[in-house]
Amino acid sequence: MSYFLIYLGILAFSIFIAALAFLFVSREPTLSWMKSVAGVQASGVNQASSALLVLSIAFLLNDVSQVRQKASDTLLLESDILRTMGRVAVNLPRDVGEPLQNLLIAYSDAVLNEDWPRMQNSARDQTTSASGSLPKVIAISDFVFSKLDQFGHPQISQQMLSSVQKLRELRLKRLELSMKHPTVEKVALGLFFCLNAVLVLVLTHADRPRALFAATLLFVWLSVSALYTVLIMHNPYGGIDPISRAPVAAASERLKVMARTSETMSAENPVAIAAPPQRQ
Repeated sequence: MSYFLIYLGILAFSIFIAALAFLFVSREPTLSWMKSVAGVQASGVNQASSALLVLSIAFLLNDVSQVRQKASDTLLLESDILRTMGRVAVNLPRDVGEPLQNLLIAYSDAVLNEDWPRMQNSARDQTTSASGSLPKVIAISDFVFSKLDQFGHPQISQQMLSSVQKLRELRLKRLELSMKHPTVEKVALGLFFCLNAVLVLVLTHADRPRALFAATLLFVWLSVSALYTVLIMHNPYGGIDPISRAPVAAASERLKVMARTSETMSAENPVAIAAPPQRQ
């Protein structure tokens, strides 16, 4: 369902609530009681209720901002590690570097083509599913651990081990951030303050049903629309303003360029990429 239809649904819901408020103050048995409280001065209470509603929405937006920043930083770090491992793989012996390059390319493609659609939909089984990038990162990890003695230098081996560990951690963090949602308590609190404000509107406009209808309609529509907007923005990879996958796409393209460059160098100068002599 498109966001446009959902916002229309919120408008219909707002009209329904406004109509209920209108009938409440213009029909018996509540009409007599409402006349007795008509014109009550509750502007201060109304302002307080509205302020509390705005604060609750502000807290939710702050959560959205923090999650979005974490997701952006995680994506940039993951892309940088892929490029770094690719640059190291180019300078490794061909029987080690070429398979590692292929594994890195397969991982980046899996992130773009398999992980990303599931992240946009906040799939709950991403961290445990055997599909997506999980088999690829396991293959990279197993390959690096099995080829430590062929990297040519202890520092390179240590760097690759550290990079693999960070890649696994960043992948999990990226997937977990896509499943973030505001707590039920925070959303319920916002709806509770919205209800309080509507009740105050009913008291202050009891003698003016048409004004009450208009005020309730606008207030409920704007408030619920704001809450819904916060909800759909909580997934940084989906919603109305998703984070771009450009960093991973750029890293994937860079890995493929490095792989083609490595193949060209291998064809032109096979001796240059031969395995370095082992130290005695």
